[in-house]
Amino acid sequence: MTGWLRDVQLALGRRWTIAAFAAVAAGGVAFATGLGDDERPATFAALIASWLFFAGLAAGALAFRALFQLIDARWARSLSIFGGAAVGFAPVALLLVTVIAVGARLAPWLHADPSSTWMSTPVLVVRELALTAILFACGYVLRRREQASMPTGALAALYCIAFAIVLSIWAFDVVLGADQAWESTLVGPFVFVGAFLAGTGLVTLLALRRGMLAERARGDAAKLVLALAVFWAYLFWSQYLTIWYGNLPDEAAFALRRAEGGWGVIVLAVIALVFALPFASLLHPAGRRSSRWLSTLLVLQLVGLWLVCQLLIVPSLTPAEAPAIDARDLLVALGLLGAFALSVARGLERVPTSLERTSP
Repeated sequence: MTGWLRDVQLALGRRWTIAAFAAVAAGGVAFATGLGDDERPATFAALIASWLFFAGLAAGALAFRALFQLIDARWARSLSIFGGAAVGFAPVALLLVTVIAVGARLAPWLHADPSSTWMSTPVLVVRELALTAILFACGYVLRRREQASMPTGALAALYCIAFAIVLSIWAFDVVLGADQAWESTLVGPFVFVGAFLAGTGLVTLLALRRGMLAERARGDAAKLVLALAVFWAYLFWSQYLTIWYGNLPDEAAFALRRAEGGWGVIVLAVIALVFALPFASLLHPAGRRSSRWLSTLLVLQLVGLWLVCQLLIVPSLTPAEAPAIDARDLLVALGLLGAFALSVARGLERVPTSLERTSP
């Protein structure tokens, strides 16, 4: 523990380490105090939404590293090395997915046919734990094999496939499972593309903070973020268009619930932060050259992707008159942010500081 804490303090600094522990404590208190009979579904909604974002962020960062084990791109070397640190979040992700799955009976947040074996609590617990463990175990083994200079091609391909499958099942279980009627085959790709976009943004942001990207490499990274943002917007529009022209009551109710109250503003913020702002900024070379602006843009995009997870889950479990984002949602998210920082900090500290910057 002493060695772990020392590495965390070296990576984050003493003040930020204390702040991260305080954030975890605040998030835990916010969750625990929201377990009254009337508040349980909304409290679990806050936990599920933030877990989906941070677990997807970690898995997406690992997917970035796996993808660029298969693609020989020099500019990505300084980025992909940060992806391995995200595997440190695996124990936290496993602990929280256990709480979420067990809470399907206690909250209840899961709307499923009682006769369904697939969505029964024991099967849900086993499935989510097993798939999440397998996904992060593949990421861990991939990182160890790379550090040992062993062949990683087959394992990297396996991780990329597992990433798409596991995150699709996460989406089917927690997004569709939380809604009483909505069904979608597109929600899986929408979730894992968003997670990969988040992971790409994270590793790029970390490389920028370390000053490990030359101008040309920054441009290449920004182009990838732009391309992923456009693809994300395509999936977003495809889902909306299907609901609009189908005009089926169950699907329309899902969309309308997310357009009423404060959620309409959240939808506009999501479109602006995840797609419109990156598109307008990164399409021009000047927007891709500035390290400071690119860092700011990536932080805003990550906030937008967190809002996407809120948008997918929270309205399904809260009454129409409830505020879109309340203090508990923010505190639970803050707690997971602290846990994420503490769990990946040791891996970040072990990233070689002498790693050669990508040449222009």
